[in-house]
Amino acid sequence: MDGFPLYTHDDAGSRSADAPKRRSFLFLQGPISTFFNRLGHALVARGHHVHRVNLHFGDQIFWKLPATHFRGRFADWRRFVARILDEHRITDLVLHGDRRPYHLIAAEEARARGIRVIATDLGYIRPDWITLEHDGMTTYSRFPRDPDAIRALAREFPEPDLGPRFHTPFRLIASLDVAYNLGLVFGRPLYPSYRYHSVCHPFVEYAGWLTSRVKRRLTARTAAARRRRLETAPGSYFLVPLQLATDFQIRAHSPFRDIREAVRQIIASYAASDAQRDLVVVVHPLDNGLIGWSAFVAGLAREFGVADRVVTLHGGTPSEILGNAAGVVTINSTIGVTALHHGVPVKVLGNAVFDVPGLTCQAPLDAFWSDPQPPDPELLADFLRALAGATQVKGGYYERASQDCAIAGFVERLEGGLYPLPALSAADFAARAPRPGERTIVVAGASDALGSALARACAAPGIRLCLIGTMAGALDQVADDCRQRGALVEAIYAARNAKAALSARLTALDCGTPIDVAFVHTDGPAADRRLLKVIDTLTAAMRRRGRGELILIDQLAGRPLSRRLGPALQQVDTLRSRGVALHERLRDCGVTVSVVVPGRLALHAARWLGALHLTAGTADRIAEQILQATQRRRRVTAIPGSAAATLRVFRWLPGKLGEATRELLPSVEVMREPADRSRLAGKSANGD
Repeated sequence: MDGFPLYTHDDAGSRSADAPKRRSFLFLQGPISTFFNRLGHALVARGHHVHRVNLHFGDQIFWKLPATHFRGRFADWRRFVARILDEHRITDLVLHGDRRPYHLIAAEEARARGIRVIATDLGYIRPDWITLEHDGMTTYSRFPRDPDAIRALAREFPEPDLGPRFHTPFRLIASLDVAYNLGLVFGRPLYPSYRYHSVCHPFVEYAGWLTSRVKRRLTARTAAARRRRLETAPGSYFLVPLQLATDFQIRAHSPFRDIREAVRQIIASYAASDAQRDLVVVVHPLDNGLIGWSAFVAGLAREFGVADRVVTLHGGTPSEILGNAAGVVTINSTIGVTALHHGVPVKVLGNAVFDVPGLTCQAPLDAFWSDPQPPDPELLADFLRALAGATQVKGGYYERASQDCAIAGFVERLEGGLYPLPALSAADFAARAPRPGERTIVVAGASDALGSALARACAAPGIRLCLIGTMAGALDQVADDCRQRGALVEAIYAARNAKAALSARLTALDCGTPIDVAFVHTDGPAADRRLLKVIDTLTAAMRRRGRGELILIDQLAGRPLSRRLGPALQQVDTLRSRGVALHERLRDCGVTVSVVVPGRLALHAARWLGALHLTAGTADRIAEQILQATQRRRRVTAIPGSAAATLRVFRWLPGKLGEATRELLPSVEVMREPADRSRLAGKSANGD
């Protein structure tokens, strides 16, 4: 791997003209610019196949190559994207922002097929760099966190060009963003079921942003005076540069559900430390203004008794103020890399690729205030060299020249392959868990379609999952998917564990992290007796603790009717009565029991009409219905319910009646005279 190139060419034409191996790329949502469209054209010019899925009209605006439009419900997305991957024989899935819900599912389907998943986003190094990595970023980045591994990796690459080369006007970014979101909002009738990944409506953000700019103008003189004071007092303050409240880096890669939680923790720790330096909280320059940061920070400072030592600044962090700080506290913002480059001590509260021993403070936050240690300059140089070489491409998403530079690097890496960093192991995921396990969920029967869908739907940062299944390959796959979603995962292969051993493992799990919810779903007849033991173990543990929720799922739920109606109804009634009896017995102990069964109306309709599929549904949609029923505390959930079953029958009947009508009508053979070929001689296809 010696001499693995650092791609910073100015145009794709500077490369060798050798014909590349033909690949098939599927693009999903990209940066809000023409970048993905121009990259697609460059790949097509090189002989590759390129396709795109548009999820809303804003996507359509910036893509002019062949595309498929997804207008269905989110629960149908997995089946849709799986079909696209197969039909177009995709070899590479390319997406911007690896944590978006649609992207997570597409990546899972791609990995199951051995397709490369390539994620891109704004660079870890700023400015003028774009991140390009396998699988995911930040928590899910393959970039090593071990100093020795970083030093070894740095030797593979030349020195990067860290100097700024391009300038992107803010008005360009703003105009593209407005055009994109206008398409998203007003194109809603064309994509009625699109699930937006942000926490705020774009127009609400714009209104807040405009209001905050007016307020900033009114306070500009005070802010300028505070900056001048800080510039003349180096080392007298700690900096807390805030990230955007809507940033996925907070939700997906940190122990905080909201950035306000982080600010509270930082100010509380600072107040308890008796630090002699001031604390300066800097609001992000693109903050949407929906949170009144000055009032919020001032209120916390008064609450913790440090009102005279905590200051709020708006408008971002000038390099002079950053370089003069005694230390920087960040969740995982890339401003941490800039601070390290200035030799400033940094404490990271979330997951970040630069949170490496020797670079950032590894001690608790409380210790950072009294003893901030600067980064090792040699390790920092190796880190930047390795990071730029393995995961970064020089260029940008917006301005034409920066796009040209980045597209050349993208084309070369997409054709030749990204640097082969080793994939993350289960131990790596456990060590990097974004959030400690706050809620423990057991999914028994996790290796079949519905169990896998339930496991993925539950997986998120802060969730500890115990997955039990009988099919090792499928269980390993869903466990990996759940780890990629941020959950802490333990997989138990039931076929290798006797009933007593399985019970012992669940008991040990409950002692360490009490089980809050358990979904018990059989994924095969051989598992029935083991799962009865699982139910007994779970109910005993929940009863002792005085809380818990048990959901029993019938094996027929969501599947086409594949047996006689009588036995199917008997099985449904048996589970329903068992669940009701168990709930009555455990209700006073604080334990709730609910059941999920096939709807009786759907079963009868399927049998009477001979339409066995009327009881079936996609696994993701059924999992979504089960979770909704669980949140609503329903004791019995029928899938499909009476209303849904009736609607399915009315949708099915017209087609069936049409088929019956065609069968009853006599077939008519149309006799045609032979064509007079002499009269057709010399005629063109349009008859001229």
